[in-house]
Amino acid sequence: MTTEPTTALALPSEEQFIKDILAINRFQQVARANLIPGQDYGVIPGTTKPTLLKPGAEKIAKLLGLADEYIIEDKLENWDKPFFRYLIKCKLVSVITGIVISEGLGECNSMESKYRYRWLGERDLPQGMDKTKLVAQERHSRTGGRWTTYRLDNEDIYSQVNTILKMAKKRALVDAALSAGRLSQVFTQDIEDMHEEIEPTKPTKAEKSEPLVTTVPTKVIDIETETPPPAKPKRDPQSVKSIPELQKALFQDFGLQPKEQLAELSINAWSELSITPAEAYFKVAAVRP
Repeated sequence: MTTEPTTALALPSEEQFIKDILAINRFQQVARANLIPGQDYGVIPGTTKPTLLKPGAEKIAKLLGLADEYIIEDKLENWDKPFFRYLIKCKLVSVITGIVISEGLGECNSMESKYRYRWLGERDLPQGMDKTKLVAQERHSRTGGRWTTYRLDNEDIYSQVNTILKMAKKRALVDAALSAGRLSQVFTQDIEDMHEEIEPTKPTKAEKSEPLVTTVPTKVIDIETETPPPAKPKRDPQSVKSIPELQKALFQDFGLQPKEQLAELSINAWSELSITPAEAYFKVAAVRP
């Protein structure tokens, strides 16, 4: 007696398939409508799909009732070379059932250009250095200004080891959140790590409408109260024209101490600032309440 072979894949009925597709589409619309442009996601100039940022990934996990867990899958720490690499796995686990809903991987290493090199203006180059032998890059500001910066090896990579580890962790979280929410059609990931600045995305009329009803339990939806959207910069960014004015503005408007200001802009010294003070102020204001 022979039996018909069975498939290991249980296909849903057409009715269930349509129901699941509609649920995914509704969740994508709700996520896009409730996340804050310039804080939870942004658009890289020259691209079309928004990039999901860490705050947005955290809110998606919250929306789905998920807790994040992290494991160092692989690492290399060579303090003599020096070279540092971390591969992190993020698990998003249901807070109700304890079941792993999705996993994401994130890797970061000290040979990435943003950690391997630092960019200095001509006046900040070491005395006697031949700038003609350095890689140069012309910078442009929104106000029409332009200047040249030069690439040097980062001799203080040791102070960025923790930053590299946290970047790997962040990339893993974004990867896991996109997978859990089935949001790869709406957002991309990690492009902002390879670019210096993200343009805040202006919400469309559809995004400004009331959130749609989803199948997600309302008790885990707390986006508006958890992180209220910033109204607007506390001052006109274009009024911040110099680094001293920027330092003063960041302290007065956001209470940031000097070291916190540098950390907020992902630089180790003010000589590394490659954007205008106005752009730097706007960048901080976009993610500050």
